[in-house]
Amino acid sequence: MTVRPKDLLEFWFGPAAHDAGAIGERMGLWFQPTRQQDEQVREVFETAMKSAAAGGLTDWLVSAHGRLAMILALDQAPRVIYRGQAQAFAHDSQALALALAGLMSGADRELGLAERAFFYLPLEHSEDRLAQRLSVQSYERLAADFPDHPELTGAFLKYAREHADVIERFGRFPHRNRALGRENTAQERAFLEDAPRWGQ
Repeated sequence: MTVRPKDLLEFWFGPAAHDAGAIGERMGLWFQPTRQQDEQVREVFETAMKSAAAGGLTDWLVSAHGRLAMILALDQAPRVIYRGQAQAFAHDSQALALALAGLMSGADRELGLAERAFFYLPLEHSEDRLAQRLSVQSYERLAADFPDHPELTGAFLKYAREHADVIERFGRFPHRNRALGRENTAQERAFLEDAPRWGQ
């Protein structure tokens, strides 16, 4: 069965791709999925994730939506399929490269509010300080481009700033240390006692 960008995007965004008012209905799938939804993500995305990770699906990159679908396959799908494991972050560098190239070409500006929010997530997920600064700038631009939806864009920007603050402070996400076999510092242990949880 051929995997198409359209199939991934329709599953992930539904009407929220073109209707900001429908974004709230997708928040559960995106950020607090059920086990059933996790399994649905695996069924829809796993083939594309493996193909993209192996260097395939490059024909998708000719369009902004194809690039977005590949970003989802490399950034979001692993976090669901390998939740709590090191493999959840295995393809972050590939997703980041796709997002950075897309920003340079202006591909992100062809997308809607929700689509752009996920286009920028590899920046927010990066443990690189420069990428984090670009993440905040990107979500600031998103807010400026969609002034009619300040609550939504403000929430995305808030999380971007929180992620950037953690990287500025620690140089990495302490939340990932257990999965990645990294030892917490004393400061990280104290931070994790009441740190905000972002999934992975």
